[in-house]
Amino acid sequence: MSKWKNTESWNRGQAVESDFSKLLKKRDPDFKKASRSDQFKHIDYHTFLGTIDVKAMKKRSRSAKNTQEDLIWLEFKNVQGKVGWLCGNTDVIAFERKDDFVLVNRGALLDWAEQKCDLNRRVSYSGDALYKGYQRKGRKDLISIVKMRDITDQVPHRVWSKD
Repeated sequence: MSKWKNTESWNRGQAVESDFSKLLKKRDPDFKKASRSDQFKHIDYHTFLGTIDVKAMKKRSRSAKNTQEDLIWLEFKNVQGKVGWLCGNTDVIAFERKDDFVLVNRGALLDWAEQKCDLNRRVSYSGDALYKGYQRKGRKDLISIVKMRDITDQVPHRVWSKD
């Protein structure tokens, strides 16, 4: 078992994927859940839209009590320093919000993020990571925070209500 399984974040991600699959079933009854090997490629579902990676709402920082929908963490490199989900091959990223999911073409989001985020400007604290590069202590990741509103204002997307 992975050392990440059964953590609060992992469990929440699994629950959100399950919620998303219920919405997906209404729109694409022929969708397929990704295989275990697909999961390592940041793919959760194979659908009429292509492959989808579902992202649960995240906390602003580890010390924050609650998740929020206004700020999005983008992963350029993962904790091993390998390709992060934003730079992978998934077709669509589905970001959870309180009442809906925002579906964004991953390639368009990457193009936008490369223009908006100054990854060469590295910060030491997650609270300073808005549109800047951040690497967590002891990890090889490269992540940044962006505003969901900027994504929905500047990147083509679709919204699927949770209702």
